[in-house]
Amino acid sequence: MFRKHFYLLLLLIVLGIITYILEYSNTIKFDLSIYPLIISFFSLLVLVLKNSLKKQVYFSKIIFFLNSIYILKFIIFDSSTELYGYLYLAIVTLIMALIYKSLKRDKDLIDSVDRLR
Repeated sequence: MFRKHFYLLLLLIVLGIITYILEYSNTIKFDLSIYPLIISFFSLLVLVLKNSLKKQVYFSKIIFFLNSIYILKFIIFDSSTELYGYLYLAIVTLIMALIYKSLKRDKDLIDSVDRLR
């Protein structure tokens, strides 16, 4: 049975690919360039590293940090008025917070079991 963060990572990967395709085909303007693909790549990396919980937590922190930096860049330097770009960044931030919380809870649970042994 898969954990909650597995499904959230899949959602993040699919969301990033769909966002990139919609922007590349000029269907909806997001003003995000290749950022959704970068998020999808790192999410896939976290998904592949299912045996190493420490690395999963580390890479989820990296994704969260990249997202924070990109939000600041998007707000300060781009001065874009594209609502869809802001909405995508907000959704990614929310999903990443849930993923990090789930991974951290699993890591804490494993650490407490190891202490009891």
